[in-house]
This record gives sequence, C-alpha cells and structure tokens, in this order.
Amino acid sequence: MKRLLWILLPVLASAGCNWLEYPFFLLFGQTHENVKAEYTALADTRVAIVVAGLPAIEFEYPYARTDLALAAASVIRSKVDNVQFVEPETVEQFQRENLDWIGMPMADIARRFDVQRILYLELMQFATLEPESVNLVRGRIWTQASVYETDSDRPNLPAYETEIQVVYPEQAPLPMSDSTRQAVRQQMVLMYADELAKRFYDHKRPIK
Repeated sequence: MKRLLWILLPVLASAGCNWLEYPFFLLFGQTHENVKAEYTALADTRVAIVVAGLPAIEFEYPYARTDLALAAASVIRSKVDNVQFVEPETVEQFQRENLDWIGMPMADIARRFDVQRILYLELMQFATLEPESVNLVRGRIWTQASVYETDSDRPNLPAYETEIQVVYPEQAPLPMSDSTRQAVRQQMVLMYADELAKRFYDHKRPIK
C-alpha cells in the first residue's frame, strides 16, 4: 500500500486531487457524489426574496424573515453567477408598509422591485426551543420555497418548488442559556441558507 501511494502521489498532485481523501478512496471507494442543481435560472437575474411567516412565528421571532432573506441572499450570491438581490430590508419594509401584500400577484411585486425572479419562502416553522421544553435548545426551520419567473408568460405560477427542513444541532438539544439560544439561532439560519442555495448550483455531498 505504501509503495502504491508513493507511486500515485505525483499523479494525484498533477490532477489536483485532495491527498488526504485519496487513502479513504483506496480503502472505501468514492467519498463524495456529484449533485446537479435542481434549478439553474437564477443566474444573470435580479431577484427579490419574499418571506411569508405565520403570525405566531412573526410575533415570537420578529426578525426571522429578514434573517433568512439576508443569509439566503449572501450564500446564493457566492455560488450562482451574476445573480443580484434586492436588499432584504427593502423587501421587509415593503411588507410592513403594505399589509395586504400577501394577496398581490407576483407580477405586481416583481414590478415594484424591478426583478425577473421572486424567491418566495413560506415559513412553516422557525423555533429555537425543543418542543414541549422550556430549558432545552434546538433550532428548527421548515419552509416551502418557490421560484417565480416574473419575466415569463406565467409570472404568477411557480416555475420551481421545493421543501427544506433543517435541525440544529442534529444529535441532541442543548441546555438553555441566552448565549446558547443565540448561537443556535445563528447556526440554524446559516444551515438553512446553505441547504436552500444547494438547489441552485452543482455541488458535492458526502456519501453516507
């Protein structure tokens, strides 16, 4: 095995392989698999992220919508070519000043922000406490996500739909403290943004 690795090292180096992963590949096979983007038409467009939350969520977590939109825009922008976003705070202000926005056609919202795409996140769950507990912390986010191609001939019908759920930490809840609850909230939002962004670009994931 040592002889084989020494022979292969120059080849791996020239091919740009990860030397640390290669012994695992020799022993166990491929460690990652390629995953294609589920939707690719965000590139080269201007996008508004619109988050709709249940009243109970908005009451308990008043900044949940903006936090999700900010994180999602940041991660997607780093992964998708030439995508631009309306500032999430601008969208949030529009929602607060126009309480009837929920009944507006997507085409009208798109004209308001001069966008070609609306990424609509219907927030079904946003929580930092373990269910039925007041002293354990575990974050959960669940959304129905849709993309509307508002420059198409069907601007008010979703061109793409998916469901995303994240739990953090996955292994077990943590004891309650203000700092722990804040840290869990930050991490679950980042985890959600990462999972959402992966729908829009090719990536690799570990083989379980």
